[in-house]
Amino acid sequence: MASFWEKMRGMAVLLRVSVHLATQEQFNELEIRVGQTMMQAGGPPAGLMSHVVYPEGEGFVLAEVWRALDEGQTYLETVLRPLMTELGLTGQETTVSPVWSFARP
Repeated sequence: MASFWEKMRGMAVLLRVSVHLATQEQFNELEIRVGQTMMQAGGPPAGLMSHVVYPEGEGFVLAEVWRALDEGQTYLETVLRPLMTELGLTGQETTVSPVWSFARP
């Protein structure tokens, strides 16, 4: 029987990171820095299909759909989390969910 991670290989995934005790201003600064990083890289990271951020409690949740788990995890660990650390933000452990269907209007 295949493990959870083996089943995720080759499947689109939804990655969610909750950031608690964060202000709108801190999120705005994070968004600016992410945008600058993307411009320096020549555009959005490979494999990013969808990105949304919404307020929750005293912080926010970042939710992204990625073409593959390894693409999303690499981006989160090498780009997003270091930027969050620079701003004094702490994200909870990444939640991973399989995506069975994804559509763009």
